[in-house]
Amino acid sequence: MFEKNDKSEISEDAVDEKIVEIERMLDTTRDQLLRRTAELENMRRRHQQEREQLIFDANKRLILDLLGTIDDLERTIEHAAESNDPLTQGIELIYKSFLKTLERYGARPMQSVGEEFDPMKHDALLEEPRDDVASGTVTKEIQRGYMLNDTILRHAKVFVSKAAE
Repeated sequence: MFEKNDKSEISEDAVDEKIVEIERMLDTTRDQLLRRTAELENMRRRHQQEREQLIFDANKRLILDLLGTIDDLERTIEHAAESNDPLTQGIELIYKSFLKTLERYGARPMQSVGEEFDPMKHDALLEEPRDDVASGTVTKEIQRGYMLNDTILRHAKVFVSKAAE
């Protein structure tokens, strides 16, 4: 390890060189350790983000599939609105329970009627001439739109007013 001269003594220059060499090795090792620790932390963070995205995408697909059932319940309630029988009341309770469950997972219906038409939230199916509301206002909702957290899950299908001719 250390060089020895003929007199079995270690020269000061050799010790100084060895100290400098060991300090360089220590700096190199410390730098490698810091880099590997940073790489590991980045990998953990990336895996966490990927897992969260996978869960979000799975929830999104499931909720999109369930929206068809909610649409069916809404149509059933709309057609049975005149009758106040227990079956209609039961369907309304199921519908409300269904919406509350979706809201717990971040999905909520968008309000469209009476709002300004926004192509980021609405799909216009028809422009109808109207004098009673401003041009470009959503007048009727054919299919309700939904948000999942802060993203559009499904656009609302709507009728939009235009100036009467």
